Amino acid sequence: MIGGLTLRFFAVEAGKGVLERLKKNSILATDIASQQWCELQMELNYVHGREPANKAMAAGTVVHKKLQAEVYTTISVEPQGYADFLYKEAYENYLSLRSLNEKGIGREIKVYGSISGYKVSGKIDELKKNDGKVMIVETKTKSLNGKLVEKNEGIKEISEATMRTHKMQIMLYKKLLDDLKSKNYTYQNFYNSYGIKRMALSEKFVAQLDLLDIDKSLRTFDSLYGAMYQQIYAMPDISNSLRLSYVDRYTGKEFASVDIDYNKDSFDKSLEDAMVYWTGGRSARPVEKDEAWKCNFCRFYGKECKVWWSK
Repeated sequence: MIGGLTLRFFAVEAGKGVLERLKKNSILATDIASQQWCELQMELNYVHGREPANKAMAAGTVVHKKLQAEVYTTISVEPQGYADFLYKEAYENYLSLRSLNEKGIGREIKVYGSISGYKVSGKIDELKKNDGKVMIVETKTKSLNGKLVEKNEGIKEISEATMRTHKMQIMLYKKLLDDLKSKNYTYQNFYNSYGIKRMALSEKFVAQLDLLDIDKSLRTFDSLYGAMYQQIYAMPDISNSLRLSYVDRYTGKEFASVDIDYNKDSFDKSLEDAMVYWTGGRSARPVEKDEAWKCNFCRFYGKECKVWWSK
């Protein structure tokens, strides 16, 4: 009971794990980051379906695709199933990681890992060599209504509550990438977790690879992921300095950047708290009363969620 309200609408269903209840088989880095904003909102997005993409979201996607195209060309193939999808993702990862090692920058890099026995994945916006190390950069798009402010003065446009979610996300990427590079999470871990042994590329997808003249030595999961992991092991150490880049979604111009230091102790505590929800140790938490202003931006407010609803 919170504020006199009984929160029956988000009680855990008896006998069901969180992932099963939300019809998920893994946890996204953005899920864990969203818990820092409102854990209950994150859950309701899975229960009731995410909001359809709007113009602002579409504009943000365009910005990310333009940045990706500056580093490598995505392969224009149409996956016919999950095995094809994983192969395409791994091949583009390989291209981006090779670009990082050869040219000093890589973008849109998928990372996988395991936390508390749960599969966790995410996509890093950018990796770049900086002072002999690899810096992780997370790009966030925001509408400035056509009014671009001077770089770094735009930090005032980003609330601390919003930045808290971004910090959690980029620190999680740091952990996942560290685990990959240090071989705490190897291809064998990935192979076992994702059932690679049972997968095979579709004939139609292989025909597309033939048309694109994709190197036949990289046509199996073992050879491709082997090459991808070698690129990870070849990269310099991961920097403890992380960068949040804020970009106008309509102009593509950066209006602010924030460098933060990776604080492992603080991050570990936040991650441990977040994982209590996923392991079924507690129900989804709503925002604290002093952050109830967030409810004004939530489509569930006063409908599926009435935690701070005024009578």
